[in-house]
Amino acid sequence: MTKIPKRILFTRSLNSEQVEFGTKLNCLIDHHTFIRIDLCQLDQKTIDIINSGDYPNWIFTSQNAVRSLAQIKSDIQFNQVKKCFAVGEKTADMLKEIGLSAEIPQRHNAEALSHLLEDYSAESFLYFTGNLRQDTLINFFEEREIPYKEIKVYETHLIQPEIDLDIYDAICFCSPSAVHSFFKNYQLKNNQPCFAIGYTTAAALVDYSDNVMLADQTNVYALIQTCNQYLNS
Repeated sequence: MTKIPKRILFTRSLNSEQVEFGTKLNCLIDHHTFIRIDLCQLDQKTIDIINSGDYPNWIFTSQNAVRSLAQIKSDIQFNQVKKCFAVGEKTADMLKEIGLSAEIPQRHNAEALSHLLEDYSAESFLYFTGNLRQDTLINFFEEREIPYKEIKVYETHLIQPEIDLDIYDAICFCSPSAVHSFFKNYQLKNNQPCFAIGYTTAAALVDYSDNVMLADQTNVYALIQTCNQYLNS
């Protein structure tokens, strides 16, 4: 007897290969964007700060921060970077594309990164952020009086598309911002399970739901697999 496919809502856009991957697992995936990212245009003063060498250790907690810097890579003096840190393998891979090698914490979140940075408390840091960044690393620097400079390189805007939530068996989230944007306008029906791509997203979800699952790895395919295992087991 053929199983009825499970319907899954992704709160970010997916490509056709990712949607097809879900279809092969008997999961029908709809995807709607709940956030919009705008990359900042950095002025010359900011570029001069980046190139000053005063903060030779660079931190990226988002792929969007790397995309923003990549826009002006011809203006950046990468040879003065002493060490680079990234949250997540995808972010580290993007940094490689612009010539930077990054160290990654075992858990892909800012708290785990702060533990890693304890070994570098005598250093100074340049932290590339967005407008909705969490306070975890800022608090870490302030409490330990570690020199740092924060550079805002992208902005996240919350948007709420119109959807019929009743038709979905599960909802998948790939960022804390998407979590906050979703629950700004929607409430879960019948305690639908929520799936998170990583620890930071899961931590945001537990403020809204007690039925939260975490993907085995921090990528979309692993998230779809985790969702499938739960729904079709």
